[in-house]
Amino acid sequence: MFRLIIDNSATIIVVIIIATLALAAVRKIVKDKKAGIHHCGGNCSGCTMNSMCNIESRMDKEKKNAE
Repeated sequence: MFRLIIDNSATIIVVIIIATLALAAVRKIVKDKKAGIHHCGGNCSGCTMNSMCNIESRMDKEKKNAE
């Protein structure tokens, strides 16, 4: 078992580094989404996912327009 780990140590290290980077990226995306920061380019009118993005800000605008 120990010999298997030693023989594949380079692969194991690379996998650990890639997994750490992937987890850091996912964590940043989740953190930014909770903070209301979107990295889509900002052109919501032409976006196909417009109905799924910025729901809070659209609802605020609709409330202001209703008043």
